[in-house]
Amino acid sequence: MIDTARADRFSFDGYARDTTPAIAALAKEGVVYERATSPAPWTLPAHASLFTGLFPSTHGADSGHLWLDDERVTLAELFRDDGYRTLGYVENPCIGKLFNFQQGFETFEEVWLGATREGADTGAEETNRRIDRWLAFREGNVEARRQPFFMFINYVEPHLPYKPPEPERSRFLTPPVDAQAVARLSRFRHPEEVKYILGSVTLSAGDLRVLSDLYDGEIAYVDRHVGEVAGLLRQRGLLDRTVLAVTSDHGEMLGEHGLMDHKLNLYQQVLRIPLVLRYPPSVAPGLRIESPVMLQDLYPTLLSLAGVDQPPAPPNAAGAGGPAWPPESRVLPGITGLTPGPIRGATVDDPLIAEYAHPGEFLDAMKTVAQGADLTRWSRSLEAIQAGGQKLIWSSDGRNEQYDLTSDPMETTDQGPQDPDALHLSAHIESWLSRPAAKPGFHRQGPQ
Repeated sequence: MIDTARADRFSFDGYARDTTPAIAALAKEGVVYERATSPAPWTLPAHASLFTGLFPSTHGADSGHLWLDDERVTLAELFRDDGYRTLGYVENPCIGKLFNFQQGFETFEEVWLGATREGADTGAEETNRRIDRWLAFREGNVEARRQPFFMFINYVEPHLPYKPPEPERSRFLTPPVDAQAVARLSRFRHPEEVKYILGSVTLSAGDLRVLSDLYDGEIAYVDRHVGEVAGLLRQRGLLDRTVLAVTSDHGEMLGEHGLMDHKLNLYQQVLRIPLVLRYPPSVAPGLRIESPVMLQDLYPTLLSLAGVDQPPAPPNAAGAGGPAWPPESRVLPGITGLTPGPIRGATVDDPLIAEYAHPGEFLDAMKTVAQGADLTRWSRSLEAIQAGGQKLIWSSDGRNEQYDLTSDPMETTDQGPQDPDALHLSAHIESWLSRPAAKPGFHRQGPQ
């Protein structure tokens, strides 16, 4: 899991810069899902969806309830109960024990606890050292070698501040390089991104270019470490017998729509994520899948590949008189021996959905940064629905946005409420929010 990594900055996604040679090599040996989407624009709810196969409004771990409930059955719990050794290495505190994400992990190491804010590396080096140490232990222990393992790795480097170590730090800086600007912007972090969003801090076009360049360096730095993990598995003869998934929890705004970081919105820059799956026994090399998929589709896919039984899905009908919603996660296409679910987003009754609960805690943080500022425009919850190339960003305060992603993939032109598709998609959002599986009170209406 490469935290905060937007898909369009990966070289195998068509990006002109060679940011991800290691992952691109793995992709050539497996499958790339070209239209993978996250169900949430920030770490905690997106990871909860990955671990449970459920949308945020079903599992409920989001703003207002920063906790993964014990009743939710996680990937790690299912693998552990099936005899797997389960290990988690986590660099982001938002998915640590404080929020109950250790469920099912026999080994759960919060690498972020030992990381420093001053150094360029924020945990990747230490994470890989710990993985190497455990794999060496396993190799030398007969009993450990008999047990299959499920390992979850979370790298946080592409998250603000963007301060990649060398050589990645300098690799993508656009000449002429202003060393002072690079040093200054390497320290750009919270609360500066809030001040930028509120208009009290200005970033020039040159500043945004430097931040973008440094962000590319962070992607490349994590790519190097993903390649190292693949190498550790290959050296021990494990790689071709291991299902290896490389993805992200969400993307990042780099000035688009006047936004930085990844909160307060559901634009494509935060929703489109990379997704690569490598497993030679069941995945043909060099495959590219154009069908839309979602992050939580890894849940049934990994379990199915391992032959692990899944728990029953929660009730998901839309209610009396409404259509029955499809399962919240389904097996990914392109895998030999597994029957994939229906194509997501093909019709309005089987859409891609992303959710952003009312950001109460983040609004409180914004208030401390900009005392007296009017935060009304951010005091809302959001739902995004994509179907047939159309996208509606539904807002609890009525400020909806409508885009044609086929002709306007960067969402530059809001088609407005006069578009006939907007009303149709809005009705489906209302149906989605009222389904039996939805967490009561997940969306708070209007300014808070």
